[in-house]
Amino acid sequence: MIELSNTAAQTIAPGQSLTFDTVLLKTGCAEAHRNNSGIVTLKADCAVYEIHFAANISATAAGTAQLAISLDGEPLIETTMINTISTAGDPDNAATATLVKTGCGCCGKISVTNTGTTSVIVSANPARFVKRVA
Repeated sequence: MIELSNTAAQTIAPGQSLTFDTVLLKTGCAEAHRNNSGIVTLKADCAVYEIHFAANISATAAGTAQLAISLDGEPLIETTMINTISTAGDPDNAATATLVKTGCGCCGKISVTNTGTTSVIVSANPARFVKRVA
């Protein structure tokens, strides 16, 4: 299991991913993360992973702030978080969770991506954890 956070707020442009600079907890070797990267590598093949993400988010302009968990660069639509921002900079909470399965003989790469059309501001101290469950 790995739990990650980031010590500073980040502005994420459309199509870009959130990075993480702090490992809060790490057990085992089924997941890997390079500091200041947005990717968690799922190292076990034919495995099921539980993935959670939560943060306070806003947008650089009034409108919609939209993030999703991505697997190998492709957003998992069931994890899309859509927040309506009435005033630029006003934070709102966003959270999602899902299960993913890695292929046999393969691994996967998980990230949190801005899938909207407006830059998203992610406040300091977001939380993402990835845990192998089967």
